[in-house]
Amino acid sequence: MSEVSVPGRVLGLIDRGAEVTIVVVMTVMLVVVSIQVLLRYVFNTSIDWAEDVARLCFVWSIFLAIPLGIKHGAHIAIELLVPHLPENWQRAFFRVVATLSALMMAIVCYYAALQVVQQWDEMLPTIALSSALFMVPVALGAAHSVLHLGVLTVSGVTPKTMAPIE
Repeated sequence: MSEVSVPGRVLGLIDRGAEVTIVVVMTVMLVVVSIQVLLRYVFNTSIDWAEDVARLCFVWSIFLAIPLGIKHGAHIAIELLVPHLPENWQRAFFRVVATLSALMMAIVCYYAALQVVQQWDEMLPTIALSSALFMVPVALGAAHSVLHLGVLTVSGVTPKTMAPIE
């Protein structure tokens, strides 16, 4: 049995926290939307804040799931040229793409964090929450993505669900 490094365990805990958070926010979104539909079509009334809460939950679930998709190689890839390259070139190309992607996600994280700071005093119209809460998962997801892309860059190993480089 191989021993997992401390950074690997920390990243595993971050992944687990993201997974649990996604389940919680998706559950909240499902319950709120279901109640809203029931109230609207059966009782001809509605909840004022249901749309804001559902949108907030949706945004959180999507942006927290992005790094998990990176970890498992679940994002769309166009493989027209790379599979035909020699193995060492494939690995080098993979590392370059992972590095550039990590840089892009670091930039996204930085600007999302700036937006959180700038928007923190703006409140949602129907509920006493900051509108910056829509940008928090963008920053968190981008930072988490940087970690996974860094692991891929250093290891040069493609995620499990992608075709292995041999």
